[in-house]
Amino acid sequence: MTIALGYTALACFLVLVVKYPLRKLGLAKANAFMMKLHEIASGTLFLAGILHMITALVKKRKHVLLIVSGAVLFAILFIIVEACHMTKDYEVKMKWHRILSLLAVLALAAHIIFFFI
Repeated sequence: MTIALGYTALACFLVLVVKYPLRKLGLAKANAFMMKLHEIASGTLFLAGILHMITALVKKRKHVLLIVSGAVLFAILFIIVEACHMTKDYEVKMKWHRILSLLAVLALAAHIIFFFI
């Protein structure tokens, strides 16, 4: 169950981050479609992430770096959502959204690497 929830969260994460390259490549229709999925994917990511954390902790995974990287990833994702809802200036909001998204990608990469160690 934990692994399935992790893959669900990963799939949602990929839906969220693929939007940026689509926009940069000038694929406006694909970008617009992904924007429609953005809020759904974000909510599903949070739900799957919380359930993933709970089931992983119940299984008592002992690898500290795995737990820390997952917690850091979840914290970054939480900050992204909060910053988007609290920041009024669109350009500032998007700047921080991109910076935090890059940090989330790095935290996810670390989390996946620590899983396989």
